[in-house]
Amino acid sequence: MADEHLVELSPYPASQVGASGFIGYSPTARRVLVAIAYRDLDGELHGMNAWPASGRDLVTYRRAVSDDEEK
Repeated sequence: MADEHLVELSPYPASQVGASGFIGYSPTARRVLVAIAYRDLDGELHGMNAWPASGRDLVTYRRAVSDDEEK
């Protein structure tokens, strides 16, 4: 969540409950991850699931990094 290129997809397209998806690089995992979380009524995030990014999510993240580096 501290990645400067973090991409938020709200709601995450595959979420059946309207949760948000966050795609970003994890130095601990040494890879790009997708984290799914929901915001409660106070606006606090609660993690639900996470997995290594692939396919469309990885392409979305790489585009965000590329766009940020061109600025």
